[in-house]
Amino acid sequence: MKKWEKVLMCIFAIGTGIFAVEILYRHFFLEIPFDYYMFDTVTSVLAWIFIVSVLGTIAILISCRLRKRTDTGLKPVSKLYRASFFASFIPFLLLFISSLISAVGGFTFLGSTSYGFDAFWSNIVIMGVYAFGVIIPIFPLCIFWQILYLIKRRRYRKLMKESN
Repeated sequence: MKKWEKVLMCIFAIGTGIFAVEILYRHFFLEIPFDYYMFDTVTSVLAWIFIVSVLGTIAILISCRLRKRTDTGLKPVSKLYRASFFASFIPFLLLFISSLISAVGGFTFLGSTSYGFDAFWSNIVIMGVYAFGVIIPIFPLCIFWQILYLIKRRRYRKLMKESN
């Protein structure tokens, strides 16, 4: 790991630690439950710092892994990394299939049932954007993984051609 990567990892660890301490303090000492009431202005800023820290840590670890593979003479982008790129599209495919099923079978939300394009779009918005984009951030992580893969693949394209 390069020196600047170690410094960034320390900064990311501090950001993650401060967020964790703030959340635990608010829950155990101020007795605020784990819900959206917990996120006031300070905690919201710390949450964004936490998100950047997690994504930055992933990017640095992937960069170190690819550099280590290159230094040992292996292809930088392995078959497993390529497979993980293609696997990151599976949640989007499942959302699309679920939306198609909802369009035919109906989508019920808050007591009202819709069909056709309205049900298709409602399923994408509620399940895709809200449930798996905000509450459980599966889609943002998949998109980040795909972008990171494309950037790293482009960066190491010349080395991959040389190793063939």
